[in-house]
Amino acid sequence: MIESDVRLCRFQSGSCDRRWTVRPWIALVALSIAMFGVAPELYAASAPPAAIDACALLTPDEVSAAVGKNVEFRKPFDNGITPQGAHSTTCIWAAPLPPGVEPDPNQRLGGRGFVVLSVMNWPGGPGDARKFLDDFQKAFQQHDIDSKPVPVQIGADDSLWWGDGVAARKNGLSFGISVAQFGDRAARRPQAESLAKLVVKRLPAQAP
Repeated sequence: MIESDVRLCRFQSGSCDRRWTVRPWIALVALSIAMFGVAPELYAASAPPAAIDACALLTPDEVSAAVGKNVEFRKPFDNGITPQGAHSTTCIWAAPLPPGVEPDPNQRLGGRGFVVLSVMNWPGGPGDARKFLDDFQKAFQQHDIDSKPVPVQIGADDSLWWGDGVAARKNGLSFGISVAQFGDRAARRPQAESLAKLVVKRLPAQAP
């Protein structure tokens, strides 16, 4: 049941969480790519960037320790090459519902708490990865997200908390991670930051 919930969450119109929509790029389960007005054909002549295995960047035990609940499920997604030329991958870790609680069809993943990580390998290197973070600032200015992004220190080249997750870049890679439906927002921020620090340490030193 949970796998079908994830697929529905990933592909249903509007994504799983509207707050993961930042301008035309959409992702909860694909924390996707900002539209920078870059023509996709500019990247056609060169080899596309390689996929980064998002699920390899965190272990289930690490996710469980961060959120305080055991995660029972891990699902990878290869989102492929975006129109901007980045290779996007996603991983979801989900916790079981409490005993006796039925899935709620009105909530993401039936009400289960989950963590979602999306990683993007950019063809233009650090310059493209930087634009990914810049777009959160633009999204706030245009009222696409509610919270003003604020800097956080996780060991990346640049990183921010945008109200529902951490976005960061390192070399030619960017990623976003969010802890969802585990307590309130104040509790989820340190959880997301602690996981983001682990992700930064495991990203390739040079984007493949």
